[in-house]
Amino acid sequence: MNYENYMELYEAVYFFDRINCCIDNKFLQPINKEDIERLGINESVYNAILRILVVNNLLDYDGSSFMITKENMEKHQHILDNIINKDPNKQYTELFNKAINESQFFFDSISESEYEIYSRCDFPITFKIGKEVVKHINLANSKVLELGGNSGGLGTALLEKNEDCLYTVVDTKIPCIVGNEFKKLNNLNITFIEGNVFNLILSSEIYDYIIVMNLLHDFDDIKCLNILSNCTKHYDSNTKFLIIEDVLTGEFEPKEIIMHGLRLSVECRGGKQRTKEELAKLFLSINYGIEKTIKLNNVHTMLVMGAL
Repeated sequence: MNYENYMELYEAVYFFDRINCCIDNKFLQPINKEDIERLGINESVYNAILRILVVNNLLDYDGSSFMITKENMEKHQHILDNIINKDPNKQYTELFNKAINESQFFFDSISESEYEIYSRCDFPITFKIGKEVVKHINLANSKVLELGGNSGGLGTALLEKNEDCLYTVVDTKIPCIVGNEFKKLNNLNITFIEGNVFNLILSSEIYDYIIVMNLLHDFDDIKCLNILSNCTKHYDSNTKFLIIEDVLTGEFEPKEIIMHGLRLSVECRGGKQRTKEELAKLFLSINYGIEKTIKLNNVHTMLVMGAL
């Protein structure tokens, strides 16, 4: 019995074994929120576990209920016996313990040196995504604000194509420090502002574009609405929002997206992946709606949001 070496798959099996609450091999869907609380994890973690198991044929779904068959159970036991129980670092136990810690949030729990490493690694990844974005969006002569832009990989790719674009990134201390290093190295005009996306303190100027990439999925709906409401002073009816996320379709998502869901839900307490409809509902709060949907790669989708 061979499985691709997805760490998240093994973690999902471990989680499932710890919280197994089926009745006659069936799980109610959607599960009662009180039951989720009783299990000690939040709803997004629970849903991520089920989706990973289904896509890897370790749990069945009949359209209304999740079911675990005898064959599923044998596969689970194989993984538990031969992979998870031999884990010398107890990484699965550690991740499970994070999932039941209500204060857990990834960026609050890493050291400055770890955050620096993360920011340096983030640059080439977001730069590559930016190379896809410029194929679809013309930012010439535009003023752009990117929230949570880390070390500026996305902005660098966009500015290489649109040198006359005025580009501002808001993020915390470490990403801004690393970003300024890359800025000098690439000789591009990016302004890094150390700040808080929940309490934007910027000069009162209006931007043509506000970009939010891989940020909303870190937070629950209430915090996402808080981020959007903090943008009020910086957009008008002509401003476009560019939302770049691992957007869910509701079915047939690539495994890369499915697998990301569990770690995201655990590491960012309350964080969750969303469908296009769920993101549209968030933006309706500021009277914005989806104008265009662009698939950038196997994982990321860009939603162009305009004023209603």
